[in-house]
Amino acid sequence: MSTSLIPDPLQMWRDAVTKLESSVNSLVTGSMESQEVMRSLHQFRSVSLGMEQAFEKAIGNYLSKVNLPSRKDIADLAATLQRIEDKLDRVLPAPADVPPPRPPRTRRPPTQSSAAAQSPTAAAVAPKHAQLAQPRRGAKRSGG
Repeated sequence: MSTSLIPDPLQMWRDAVTKLESSVNSLVTGSMESQEVMRSLHQFRSVSLGMEQAFEKAIGNYLSKVNLPSRKDIADLAATLQRIEDKLDRVLPAPADVPPPRPPRTRRPPTQSSAAAQSPTAAAVAPKHAQLAQPRRGAKRSGG
């Protein structure tokens, strides 16, 4: 590896970030050992949780006054509906009149093996479609 006369800016950036990370890590490690810092972090978290609970309570009161559901109400409703649907699935039989699957819509015509495997309605439509695709006798051909 040869040393260039022009310094690499990315290497300078990596060195600066590494030094910054090491100094921040040593600062945080040293401050975490301090009881005052730990006490203040605990107080900050307690105040933050208290404010969050007060805000949620205020929003809940506001939503109930304007007759709108809260996020908890919507989640409870969704869970109730899911339980009802599960019970209905167990009680009701499976529907018997399920329509047959439709053939795939592709640009290629179906092969003989896939045409025979299709439903009777698709087999009845296939000959009509094939007749339309054939040119009539005596009809003029377009082109050159």
